[in-house]
Amino acid sequence: MTTCYETAEHVLPGHPDKLCDAAVDAVVDFVRARDPFGQCGLEAACVRNALFITGRIAAEPTALAELNVPLLVRKVYESAGYGEDAAGRLWRPLPAGLGVVCELDIGPFLPEERDLRHLSDDQAICVGHADASGPGLLPPAVALARAIARRMHDLRLQLGADRVGPDGKVLVTVARDADGWRAQDVSVSLHHAPDTDPLWLREFAERAVAGACAGEMPRLLVNGGGSFACGGPHGDNGLAGKKLVVDAYGPQVPIGGGAWSGKDFRKVDRLGGLLARQLAIRAVRLGLGERATVTLAYQPGGQRPASVGLTVDDRAVVGDVLALLKHPELDNVRVWRKFVAAPATLVDLARWGHQQAAMPWEIP
Repeated sequence: MTTCYETAEHVLPGHPDKLCDAAVDAVVDFVRARDPFGQCGLEAACVRNALFITGRIAAEPTALAELNVPLLVRKVYESAGYGEDAAGRLWRPLPAGLGVVCELDIGPFLPEERDLRHLSDDQAICVGHADASGPGLLPPAVALARAIARRMHDLRLQLGADRVGPDGKVLVTVARDADGWRAQDVSVSLHHAPDTDPLWLREFAERAVAGACAGEMPRLLVNGGGSFACGGPHGDNGLAGKKLVVDAYGPQVPIGGGAWSGKDFRKVDRLGGLLARQLAIRAVRLGLGERATVTLAYQPGGQRPASVGLTVDDRAVVGDVLALLKHPELDNVRVWRKFVAAPATLVDLARWGHQQAAMPWEIP
């Protein structure tokens, strides 16, 4: 096996796109906690001091009685790190002054609408992947990018007051060969206060990378684009569903179609994406190969995927795929019943990866 290189990225909770993902998932979390059958299909966009949220929410009236979308969104901004930090530094936009514009269709289910929730409400192509060589059965570059981003976020809370802001990015390249994989290059973009010492930022980044990397320290680039004092929604606009590759498995793996955030567990984009991940893990656990990719195709009105495709170690599997996978459960409702009890909040999954240990779709 010759050496090959794979690259992946992750972003911090204060990144504008991830603010939007977390904002819509905070609403889904609220609804599903009060009505597991509730329907959510939401989108969000943010810029400067405003966030715009659109879509449909249908649930029992009692589940919607205390729904306060602006309050949920402001809590997302606050937990991402915006507002006043431990040293008194203000990171804008300030949650209390955030303008939340709602164009939402909120109300009870229409006649017969709830009765159709066992059917796919749209077409979807859903892809799941598992890689035995990476932590958590993820591609190594994806797992490492997430680990560094999480370490940066945690270090900001411990050491970064008055210096490091909520926004940030990580770009990781790993080298893979017959002996395994190793981190090759890491680029870190750190949102910072205008007067933060660049040398201190370098040391901060080195500590985060070293804490996430096992073995030799990779080459490290810190804020290669120069000053990153203007970050978050004041530095760029954000959009829910924009980080599809980050949410999935990196650019080496096809991503399928729709986003997961902003959708309840009966929406086939989320349901099918997580089911495809579960089936890919099953393929690896059954010993079919070191790397497995499952593709599910859903047709509108279907009760289960219309087709199931499997690729193992870069080779398409022909024949009875379902028999090779030991005839997994594919019915929409039965899959939903297993997945809806996920123990983590959807906000946490949106920020740090939907493929986390102990989630029901991570159990083959």
